[in-house]
Amino acid sequence: MKEKNQNFFFQLELKEDQSIKLAFWADARSRAAFEYFGDVISFDTTYNTNRYNLVCGSFVGVNHHGQSTLLGCSLMKNEEIESFKWLFECWLRC
Repeated sequence: MKEKNQNFFFQLELKEDQSIKLAFWADARSRAAFEYFGDVISFDTTYNTNRYNLVCGSFVGVNHHGQSTLLGCSLMKNEEIESFKWLFECWLRC
């Protein structure tokens, strides 16, 4: 995706076996939406993926119509403090 769109942002942290430990991404549209609707942001990790045992997280804002707007996504192998630190640092870099 980064080759197709330079405004696509992602970061990965892999385990020794090259499987995903942590992943964060935000596409160009989400990054642009943050400029307009980033006053209040919610982060939610209530979604679990069954097949790979990864926790799916979403950064969500609210647009001027009161609708949820996706600002970024993550996959996490666990919900430990260090994982959240890594994720929020990625969010700030993005």
